[in-house]
Amino acid sequence: DRNLNRGRSTTDLRHNYVMSASYELPFGKGKSFMNANRAADLVFGGWQLGGILTLQTGLPFTVNSGGGITNAGGADRPNRIADGNLPKDRQSIDRWFDLAAFTTQAQFTYGNSGRNILDGPGNRNLDLSLAKSFALTEKFRLQFRAEAFNLTNTPQFGFPNANYDSPTAGRITGTLGANREMQMALRLDF
Repeated sequence: DRNLNRGRSTTDLRHNYVMSASYELPFGKGKSFMNANRAADLVFGGWQLGGILTLQTGLPFTVNSGGGITNAGGADRPNRIADGNLPKDRQSIDRWFDLAAFTTQAQFTYGNSGRNILDGPGNRNLDLSLAKSFALTEKFRLQFRAEAFNLTNTPQFGFPNANYDSPTAGRITGTLGANREMQMALRLDF
């Protein structure tokens, strides 16, 4: 049934919110506060704060059953007898979708489950940077940067095991992104 192959693209990201912000602190030479004292400017002046916030819904995936039932090669799709989505408050990494919504199709038949009918986990990420510029001379500036990627150390879970016949079906066993990473750098501008 070709209609079962009509479905969402594997890259169909329904909601994607990205906000980027940068703020220069109002301290030091030429700023509103602590602008008269060279020592205060050296310590408090020239600081910039920046961040990127990313909030995304999950990408779609297809539930399949172990290959060989249709005798057509590759993974097969089971029969879908209910929605398959769990309410958000009942989803967990141990049970991402409702296994009771699917049954194994009869031998040598195709299941009625469609393509990309369920959504995987979404993504929440916050990157933050703090930088300070020092004027060494008119021509040379030195910048110190401290950056944190995935500052909140929020795991970015991968897809659940979508093989209906597997003992770990519906379970998420991996992550996609990195854990919190922090780095510091010096940059000389001339």
